Amino acid sequence: MAGVPSRPPGRPARHDQPTRDDLRSLRRWVIVAGVWAVAATAIALIALLDTSDRDAQRKADDAGGRLTRAERKLDGLKTRLDGLKAELDAVPRSTDVSKLEGRLSEAESDAATAAKDAKSAKDKLTDLEDRVGALEDSASSAGGTDTTPAPP
Repeated sequence: MAGVPSRPPGRPARHDQPTRDDLRSLRRWVIVAGVWAVAATAIALIALLDTSDRDAQRKADDAGGRLTRAERKLDGLKTRLDGLKAELDAVPRSTDVSKLEGRLSEAESDAATAAKDAKSAKDKLTDLEDRVGALEDSASSAGGTDTTPAPP
């Protein structure tokens, strides 16, 4: 490398000085790049806002659907609650139950009395049958007269 002039280390190679035309051209390209940057930023913002509007609309539609389902469910629960209220109104109150218990006690007492009376009547009927049988036996052994009337 004997033919190449050496330069000191760390020092840039020397180029020609920029001309006015070079500076104007550079200035034009910087302005063009700036315009492109502004246009790209505007397009990105428009796309972002447009997407946000669509997302917001979709979210609003979803919320509306959930609200409609919730209202239907609420209506069903109201109907069910009305049915339960009607059933509750049909349930006897404590005073009605107390009255019913009193009537049941009276019926049980009357049934016990009726059972005693029926046993007494059965005993009397058995006694009467025994007496009639004894009378028939004594009448047949005494003379054999038949006291039953003859058929006409």
